[in-house]
Amino acid sequence: MMDSTEQKLSELMNEVTAVSPQLADFWQATAIIESLGYTDRIIQKEFGFPDALSVGKYIYDHQQREKGQKAIAPPVRNWRTTLEDFRLFLQQFSRSFVYTLPLVLIVLLEYFHIKSETSILPAQLASLITLSTITSLCTSGGFVQIISRRGEFYTQINEPLQAQRVCLLLLYLGMTTTIILSLIGLFFGLYRGLVADEYLILSTWYYLLLSILWMLLAFLSIQLPWSPLVILLGLSALFLVFRLALRWGSLEAQIVAMFITLVIVAILVVWLTKHQKLPKDNPEPVELPKVSATTYLLMPYFCYGIGYFCFIFADRIVAGIAINPAYGIIFAIDSFYQRQMDLALLNFLLMVPFVEYFSYIFIRFWYQAAKQVAVKNQQKLAKKLFIRYWLIVTAIIIVFATSVTITINLFKPATWDMEATLEVLLGCLGYLFLVIAILNAILLFSLNQGRVVFQTLLPSLVLNFTVGYILAHTITVACAVIGLIIGAAMFMLLSGQKVFQAIAHLNYAYYVGGY
Repeated sequence: MMDSTEQKLSELMNEVTAVSPQLADFWQATAIIESLGYTDRIIQKEFGFPDALSVGKYIYDHQQREKGQKAIAPPVRNWRTTLEDFRLFLQQFSRSFVYTLPLVLIVLLEYFHIKSETSILPAQLASLITLSTITSLCTSGGFVQIISRRGEFYTQINEPLQAQRVCLLLLYLGMTTTIILSLIGLFFGLYRGLVADEYLILSTWYYLLLSILWMLLAFLSIQLPWSPLVILLGLSALFLVFRLALRWGSLEAQIVAMFITLVIVAILVVWLTKHQKLPKDNPEPVELPKVSATTYLLMPYFCYGIGYFCFIFADRIVAGIAINPAYGIIFAIDSFYQRQMDLALLNFLLMVPFVEYFSYIFIRFWYQAAKQVAVKNQQKLAKKLFIRYWLIVTAIIIVFATSVTITINLFKPATWDMEATLEVLLGCLGYLFLVIAILNAILLFSLNQGRVVFQTLLPSLVLNFTVGYILAHTITVACAVIGLIIGAAMFMLLSGQKVFQAIAHLNYAYYVGGY
């Protein structure tokens, strides 16, 4: 049996543990002891220690030893955990791969020698459709990002109705902005008379369809996570039926297929919003968050969504405006250059789901380890994180190189010479740097450092445009890819530096992130 001193010391330990189950250091233990009313005189009399600091060190060391004895065993790997990891990978892959389907279709139609869009459309209309596609992705990308982020946040805390209400407002805002931008562009084009009116109206309609469809799919994915994959597979099937079976033109097939899909998605969204019921335990709707707070939280994600697509298409935008005005076209991308960059972009889009999955397992390991590691062992955790980070980067490079090898061997036309293949590889190099930068961005977002991501993205995007513009105008259009390489390398290095700083100074990263 314990004597009275040991009994009292055990009771003191329980009191300290009740206040702080996981002590940061012995100074915290000492402060808690003093706050409980124990003076040095009482401690000397009751416990035999000279002062509060001595007993604080004893209690802290005792708690650390107990933690070591009760260390959580690593989870046992079995077929269930493997199956769960595979399910998570499929979920991440499907959420990103759906946006790759349109480009995959274009590449397949081009490389299986089915007549391409640019060869059957007037030059002015083809240039406007290309510009509308790029603009729709860039302008709607910000709204897609914030709709997905807010929806995922409320879904994770088991508030699906609040997710729907907040994201519906964001959807209305995005659709209103899209309509205003399209009207401004239409009125400006009609006023200046730069192209034929019918071409301008058709490209504006195309922009509206594509932008609203992306935002509706983002909203729908909150309620039905697998719906975007099914819907875009249906859209692709409709396009192929119209294009191959009915022998419609490429543009007509795209517009009709997108319009039918948009109507179906809009009906589904309306039906879901009308039939969403309040939970029984809380029949009153929760008050919506303040606009100012929501804006403050979502602005980094909105800017990142826009910057993300601007970065992807920066070289094409530069190549499009580098055309000689004597041709009478305001924007046009050299078809040979576009086919090369389409092949490089395909590898990038195929790689994005892998990056999202790799970042997920990295953050999962980090969160789990952070709960178990004592403050004095933070450096050991940092070392493990550095090793895992470089293993993931190595895996990305290997998977990306494999993807590039397969796609080039499958889709490269026999007419391409070594120079054309080299330009594709240069585009792939730029997108490889961008893929690693996106890995860094996802990790920083997970640490609640969204503003840091935008601070590294903005100068890199400016460099991408500047270098590409100068080289495309002074040398040749194909040199626009150099801007992509240099800009993506800068984004990768700047964001990587921030990730390294967060890993090297874990406590500060937790403090900045609000953990």
